[in-house]
Amino acid sequence: MNPDNISPAAIDTKRLVHAAALLMTVNQRWKSPGREKLLGEALETSRQVWKDIQQALSDESSGVPVEIRNNLLIVSVYAESKLEEIAQSPDQEKLASLIELTRSLAMSLREWRSAA
Repeated sequence: MNPDNISPAAIDTKRLVHAAALLMTVNQRWKSPGREKLLGEALETSRQVWKDIQQALSDESSGVPVEIRNNLLIVSVYAESKLEEIAQSPDQEKLASLIELTRSLAMSLREWRSAA
């Protein structure tokens, strides 16, 4: 299976890295004024990236094997739930967990594409 079969616009490692970077900036400025606005922007960016991933993976003609597609969909739904939790009750530990998840997926996709 070729990882490039997944829509590059939908699952772009650069977008995942960017979303993680925004979340990391919020984490670094947790006690700074304006954190709420920065957090809102970072969450919205992340939400859109994960939503695009879900949309790309829900397309059965994407060429992604069912097992991989289902696993990535599960991860994206989990990420979406974390985004909602953080939006409802901002928490640095939850944010750190979401950052790690986002970065891990970006790195995995990057490695996957390099190996293909």
